[in-house]
Amino acid sequence: MAANKVIQTGNATLIDSAVTTPAAGNTFSFAEHKGAGDFSATFQAVGTVTTLSGDLQISLDGGTTWTTVATAQLTNAAPFKTITPVICGALYRFNYTTASGSSNVWVCSN
Repeated sequence: MAANKVIQTGNATLIDSAVTTPAAGNTFSFAEHKGAGDFSATFQAVGTVTTLSGDLQISLDGGTTWTTVATAQLTNAAPFKTITPVICGALYRFNYTTASGSSNVWVCSN
């Protein structure tokens, strides 16, 4: 597992680069959100997205146990998705179940 990236509000951040085969992606979390209420995160796969299917997973125990939040969150047919709400401090990652081509995955939260 790669080092955790902390996603700052309003900054597009590359979380996984050159996704070419099925695998678990890098872990990331969201910085404390200063606004009131829920906030969202938008994910986008760019590059040569030939085939792609990535399940968004969450861990509340520091990365020991992973649970799928959204199945097939990113796919080659739908490479752009928004999730509301997301949780500050929880660990997230994509588990790529299908991948070919070369995709870079970005996230931005509001």
